Amino acid sequence: MSPSRLLIAAAAGAASALLFAGLVFQSGSAVTLALAAPIPIFIASLGWGSIAGFVAAIVAAVSVAAISGIVSGGVLLFVAMTLPAAIAGHLVGLARPVDDAEPEGRRDGFPGLHPAAAGPQLMWYPLERVLFAITMMAAVACIGLGWYLGYDVETLKPEIVEALSQSGNAGEMSDIEVEAVAGLLLSLVPVVQPAVLTLTLGVGLYLAAWVTRISDRLPRPKDDIPSALHLPPMAMFIFVAGLAGLFLPGTAEHVAAVFCGAFGMAFTFVGLARLHARTRGRSNRGLLLFVSYAAIVILSFPLVIFTCLGIFDTVGRMRNSSPA
Repeated sequence: MSPSRLLIAAAAGAASALLFAGLVFQSGSAVTLALAAPIPIFIASLGWGSIAGFVAAIVAAVSVAAISGIVSGGVLLFVAMTLPAAIAGHLVGLARPVDDAEPEGRRDGFPGLHPAAAGPQLMWYPLERVLFAITMMAAVACIGLGWYLGYDVETLKPEIVEALSQSGNAGEMSDIEVEAVAGLLLSLVPVVQPAVLTLTLGVGLYLAAWVTRISDRLPRPKDDIPSALHLPPMAMFIFVAGLAGLFLPGTAEHVAAVFCGAFGMAFTFVGLARLHARTRGRSNRGLLLFVSYAAIVILSFPLVIFTCLGIFDTVGRMRNSSPA
């Protein structure tokens, strides 16, 4: 690895650490910045190669742990964001010759093929597998961090009840209602957390690819995301297994909820891609997209519609690919 790439990787890791540092120091206003922490890692991996991405991921985690003195903060950043970002960036850069004359490998593993000229000659790693990998990494990261940080509903519930009791609306609720709200919030954590992490990684990869492409550092040709973004059949089996696991007691229910949340967001991505694909060529396309995204931001529940659309797309592809 050249010194210039090493320097860029270190700078990307430092930028990611700075974005995430506010969350470690418990600054509520820094949550938005923390969600952008994977983007520098994505940019380093997409523009300067896999090794740069992994170096940046390690630098970011070590920097957070060193600056804050909180090892768990570095572990959280590494497991949840920087390592998945480095892996996803590596997958996006995988390609193989169309004629399969050479084994699959990184883009810089094809000597004699200039990136600009090699694009049409290479078959790049499918977007649906990248999305599946991101979703699995988000789910596994949430499960691992839950174990590492000691997530326990019975232990956390009194703290949530106390926080709700001290809030401005506490006088309007009885003790029973406060406990019910606390229980509801804790039950949503295993679903919401992996969904947000999947959203963060997916959007971060998209933005990083856009930045890297306009800077002419991304060898991979531009993907037609509306038509190329799908999920493999395995995603449907995992999601259905997660739904069934919600009826199990204890830890098994929480693990199942994590997979439901992560893959539910992945299916939502697919559903939104179908919206973009089906509105192409329509004169009112801009209005339809604006109304759809505005409804999602304001009301939230329209996400379920696009989740169902993504599930329908996956099931339809499974039927079409099955032998007659």
